[in-house]
Amino acid sequence: MNHLTGNQRTVKRLMFLTLFMSLIWMTLAQAANNDEDDEFDHSLTGFMLTGQHSVLSCDSCHIRGIFRGIPKTCEGCHEQVSQIAASIKPITHVQTSASCDDCHTDSSWTLVRMDHSELTGSCYSCHNGVRATGKPLNHIQSSNECDDCHLSIAWVPARFDHSDITLSCITCHNGTTATGKNPAHILSGNACDDCHSTNAWTPARFDHSNITVSCITCHNGTTATGKTPSHIPSGEACDDCHSTSAWSPANFDHDNITSGCNTCHNGVIATGKGQGHFVTSLQCDTCHSTNFWEPALEFDHQSANYPGDHTGSNPDCNDCHTSNSQTISWRFATYAPECAACHADDYDQGEHDNAPISGLIDCASSSCHEDIPRHNVNQSTWD
Repeated sequence: MNHLTGNQRTVKRLMFLTLFMSLIWMTLAQAANNDEDDEFDHSLTGFMLTGQHSVLSCDSCHIRGIFRGIPKTCEGCHEQVSQIAASIKPITHVQTSASCDDCHTDSSWTLVRMDHSELTGSCYSCHNGVRATGKPLNHIQSSNECDDCHLSIAWVPARFDHSDITLSCITCHNGTTATGKNPAHILSGNACDDCHSTNAWTPARFDHSNITVSCITCHNGTTATGKTPSHIPSGEACDDCHSTSAWSPANFDHDNITSGCNTCHNGVIATGKGQGHFVTSLQCDTCHSTNFWEPALEFDHQSANYPGDHTGSNPDCNDCHTSNSQTISWRFATYAPECAACHADDYDQGEHDNAPISGLIDCASSSCHEDIPRHNVNQSTWD
């Protein structure tokens, strides 16, 4: 019994007819294709069948038996919107405005010559380590685009741009990833860019603020400028007198000077005695202080050779030091340094039964003239 309805029978007939017509069309297309292979010169169409195109069947491009108006460019068949069932450009394809044949050949999709000139996406859109080689794990951390440093020809050599580096210098300049501090480098807690620029290591602007060792570690005449041969002998550290801005002017501290004043105060290294200075072998600090030359300290005659009793006469320095020298020109040098050296003929003969020159030459030891404390030359009276 036939249980099909009228509509069902109609659909069944249409399906059978469609299948029958498809078989006829495929047979005719195959025959046409065979005839074309044997007789038709495809180069006459302006599209040479080479590479993979030469082994395709006609209906791969001539869909539904349509021979006219078939695209002759790669994009016409291999784009997403193409009507032709050819290999379609995937949605993950590199973003570019280049034509397919700028990079691919018709022999194979995978044999690619890469042309970066027409790319419209960022480097990282491909060079992400999945689609194409990306930054390795040990790459310098930076927000730069690949092409800020690298060329499209090769990764190396690279031109380096420090402007977008996001880590400290030492992260790379550690002697492994990039050049770091050499063994002779000044010991310092500074970051590289405290002294160096990203253009070159030298010249460097020097920042002493984080130096962790003494001045002499570097300022030894080898690593950096040190004391010159004519430098004042001193046990002081450089920064006791000098600043980190410049060697001079210097703040001088005499506390640790290890030589006599005249070692420096000789008129060459430092201010020395003026032309009219009192002639003496005494060191400068016997009379002067390390703060200033004048006023000079009060001089106290501590020598045992200083004459004793001069209270009444109250002499000035030049009464005895007639030649502006510490060496006195005695009137009677034979009696020096006794009183008679000056006073052998300076006494009241009526009151002196025994003249100094003939007997007692040390007036201070007599019962008339008493020995008193030494004279301070900067005071107006005898002590």
